[in-house]
Amino acid sequence: MPDWTAWPFPPEDPYPSYHAARANAPVQFNDALDCYLVLSYEHAVTVLRGPEWSSDPRNNPALLAALGGPGPVSELWSRSVLMSDPPTHTRLRTAVNRFFTPRAVEAIRARVAAIVDAAFGPLIEGESVEVMEELAYPIPLAVIAELFDVGIEGADLLRTETPTMARMLELDATPTTLEAASAAAMTLMLFLVPIVADRRRNPGSDLLSALVQPQDGAVSLETDEIITMCLLLLAAGHETTANLIGNGTLALLGHRDQLTWLHTHPERARQAVAELLRYDSPVQLASRIARSDLSLGNLHVRKGQPALIALGAANRDPHRYTNPDTLDLARPGPPHLAFGNGPHYCVGAGLARLEAEQVFKRLARAAMTWNTDSYSSERDRSRTFRRLRSLHISTRPAGNEQSLDAIAAS
Repeated sequence: MPDWTAWPFPPEDPYPSYHAARANAPVQFNDALDCYLVLSYEHAVTVLRGPEWSSDPRNNPALLAALGGPGPVSELWSRSVLMSDPPTHTRLRTAVNRFFTPRAVEAIRARVAAIVDAAFGPLIEGESVEVMEELAYPIPLAVIAELFDVGIEGADLLRTETPTMARMLELDATPTTLEAASAAAMTLMLFLVPIVADRRRNPGSDLLSALVQPQDGAVSLETDEIITMCLLLLAAGHETTANLIGNGTLALLGHRDQLTWLHTHPERARQAVAELLRYDSPVQLASRIARSDLSLGNLHVRKGQPALIALGAANRDPHRYTNPDTLDLARPGPPHLAFGNGPHYCVGAGLARLEAEQVFKRLARAAMTWNTDSYSSERDRSRTFRRLRSLHISTRPAGNEQSLDAIAAS
C-alpha cells in the first residue's frame, strides 16, 4: 500500500516542490508511493489521452484493496463514469452529455446568475464574509439541486451530506474518511431512489428525468447506474466548483491588480476563469493504471502499475507556459489541464466555468468597496484537492485607503 506520509509536495503550497521535482525528471518512480509521478504537461496529456491507460481500479491490487477488495463496491465504482473504461465509460457519458453541452449550459446562464445574486444579496457591508460557507459551497449545490429538481428539502440534504460524501474521491482517504463518506452516500442514495422511481412514472424536464426516461434514442441506464451517476455529479461537481471559487477568490485577493482588471473587463470572465483554473487547479491529482507494459518518458512501466498525474504541476510547467507562477487573467493560453484531458475530460466543465464566471464577476464588482487587505484563510491538508477550509473577507469600506483602481494604476 502507498505510504502517503512520504508525499513529497506540501499541500499548503506544492508548487515550488513541483518545480524542483520536475527539473529533476518530468516522470519519476516513487518507491514509497509505489507509483509513477507525472509532473510535465507533455507527459500528463500522454497519459490522460492514451487508450493504454485505464481508470478502472480493478486493474491495480492496491487501489482495489482501498475500495474494500473485489465485491459490489468496486464493481459499482467500475461501472461509474469516473472509474470506468470504454465501452462502459462511453455509454455512461453519452447518457449525460446532452445536459452539459454548450447550448444546454448557456440556456441556464440567467438562472445561474440569479442564484449567484441571491447568494451575494444577504452579505452586509461592514461584516465578515465566509466565502466557503456563504458562496463557494452553496452556489454549485443550488445549481445542481435545480438540475435534479429536488426541492428545498432535497437541497438542504445535499448541502448537509455532499461535502462529506465528496471525501471518497480523495486518493489517500483514510478508512475513517471512507466510512463517513459511505454513510453520507447511503443517506443520499436512500433519498434519491424513490425520486428516481417517481420520475419513471412522472418524468419532467430535469436531469434525473432525462437519465430515467431517455429520449430520441439516447442511452438507457440501469437504476444503480443512475444513482451512481447522480452521486458522482454531486460529489465531483460540487467539490471541484467549490474549490475553484475558493481558490480563485483567494488568488484575486492576493493580486488586486487582477481583481481590478476583471472588474474593468467583465466580458472576459471566461478567459479569467481559465487562468484561475490553471494557476491553482481545484483538482491536483488524477490516477491511471497501465493496461500493458509501456514506456513513459525514459521509464519502463509494467502492466498494472499506477501513475499519478500531478495536474497542478502540469499547469505550471515552464515548457508550456511563460511565467507560469504569474497570475495573468489576460493570458491567451494555451489550454490548461484542470478539467483533465481525453475521454475523461470533466463532463460538467462548462457548467463549472459558467458558475465561476458569474461568481467572479459579481465578486469583482462587490470588492470595489471592500477593504480587500483584510482577509484570512485556512487550507485543508488534502493532496488530491486544493481545498480551503475557510476564507474570511472583511467587507468594511476601504475608507481613505487607496481604491483598487488607484492601486492598479500606480
